[in-house]
Amino acid sequence: MALTKTPRTIVANQSLAAAAAPLRGAIDLNGAQGPSRLTIKIVNGGTGPTTQCTARVLIAHKTSLPALGAAGTDWKTHFPPVGPGVAINAVGEWSYPIGRQIMCLEVEFIAPTGQAVTVEAFLSEYTSGA
Repeated sequence: MALTKTPRTIVANQSLAAAAAPLRGAIDLNGAQGPSRLTIKIVNGGTGPTTQCTARVLIAHKTSLPALGAAGTDWKTHFPPVGPGVAINAVGEWSYPIGRQIMCLEVEFIAPTGQAVTVEAFLSEYTSGA
């Protein structure tokens, strides 16, 4: 059987306004066949933010995707927050292995203050194969 990998968008590349509500995206991995790879990116603009944007990876131990939300009853912090700092044009990129035991995955971006930033989160999912 041929190996099949599927690209999945969790948060499409977009601008996150300063002081905006948290931006979240999630994916149900209950049907995933094997490990996946998550990438997260935050890019500051030509004027650095006053406080940095941060990204957090959360998981839920559920057989169906729960509503998007902060860490709490459904969502648990899987990887601690990361951010690129406040420097002009700073780029932060992170890559995480996501094991096949993960049931549901969420990426949460907490907006900076002062200036907008660009954010994205993508997953390469192993969907079938030998």
